[in-house]
Amino acid sequence: MTEKIKNNKNWYLVEIIERCEPNDVDDQRPLRRCIVYGNYHLIKADTVEEAYDKAEKIGKEGNYNYKNADKMDMKWEFVGIGDLLPIFEDIEYGAELMFTDYGFISAKRSDSFVKSKTDWIKKLKT
Repeated sequence: MTEKIKNNKNWYLVEIIERCEPNDVDDQRPLRRCIVYGNYHLIKADTVEEAYDKAEKIGKEGNYNYKNADKMDMKWEFVGIGDLLPIFEDIEYGAELMFTDYGFISAKRSDSFVKSKTDWIKKLKT
């Protein structure tokens, strides 16, 4: 039997944006370079507002400071919510969790979105 989470339209896929940079970075330089991750989390909530608040709490709990290998004081910091997507299907093997509407574009551009199995293996093993 396939495991299934019954969805009563109360599940969301939320992207939490966080960045890593030195503690003493000049926050007034918006074009500075830093490491940025978009981490997707599954959230159960009765409303969009509740889902947002829960995601924000998860994001803020992820803030932390550390010293890197060069003894530099660094920080991982919550930036905000990137995507907040309702999930419409029951959650089970093969369920569609999210989609992207790329609009009315050329076939050539749609082909450019595709990565091969080799590309994915290389990307995810690094």
